[in-house]
Amino acid sequence: MNGHKMKSFLNRMKRVDMWLCIRIAGWHGRKWVDRIMRNASRLGNGYLYPAIGTSVSVLDSSIAGRFIPASVVSFFIELVAYAVIKFRIRRFRPSFVLPQIKNKLPHPDPFSFPSGHTAGAFVMATLMAHFYPTVSIPSYFTASIIGFSRIYNGVHYPSDVMAGSLLGVLSAKLGLYVIA
Repeated sequence: MNGHKMKSFLNRMKRVDMWLCIRIAGWHGRKWVDRIMRNASRLGNGYLYPAIGTSVSVLDSSIAGRFIPASVVSFFIELVAYAVIKFRIRRFRPSFVLPQIKNKLPHPDPFSFPSGHTAGAFVMATLMAHFYPTVSIPSYFTASIIGFSRIYNGVHYPSDVMAGSLLGVLSAKLGLYVIA
């Protein structure tokens, strides 16, 4: 693909990304849907992950010796990569760029790429799926809902969420490899 075709392709993808963001964030659900999406976003704040690690340690000591180190390494990789990417790319959140988007949640900075909430959720989902395969589907479903909620709440574009999910899975896989 030559430079002109690549630029044209990327511009089309950007337009699709913005269009999807406007459509999803513009949904006017019932109050209970808004509440679910707000709470789903809050699940991705990271406060729950240490509780999951503690629960695994208490309930399944045979895995704790691997789960905890894998979690620490995976989240470290994810957080470092996330910070480097986010502050190099410096993509403004949808509500800063698109007047149609109402930001429904507070956020600590103006930048959106990649979604850190989604990345963290996919780190945890990938670790849970690795150590407890029977919870793979609910783990990835929960991570996906967290990611979707970030678009619904107007703080991320779909591509931010896709990049966050990829970052989370790769960080967890690398963390598992490092502690193996």
